[in-house]
Amino acid sequence: MSDPMQYLQAREHAEHEFGAQYDDIRERYAAERLDMWMYDASEEAHHEYMNKVYMAGFGDDWFAYEAHHKQLVKDMEDMDDHNE
Repeated sequence: MSDPMQYLQAREHAEHEFGAQYDDIRERYAAERLDMWMYDASEEAHHEYMNKVYMAGFGDDWFAYEAHHKQLVKDMEDMDDHNE
């Protein structure tokens, strides 16, 4: 590579390749950080929900909690129907 133009082209290509690799890594880590944030948010929401289930007296039986909630909603709707 005695020609300065070839050297500059080779250098530009190498810099582009390095930059592209860096961009790929940065994008991958950004995606991984987003995944971890979303997982943490879902775990926190699940923990809060299960705490509500426990505090309502259902232990860890969220099926019974959901059934109880549905029954309450149905009872409220029936009560509204009777008051009209």
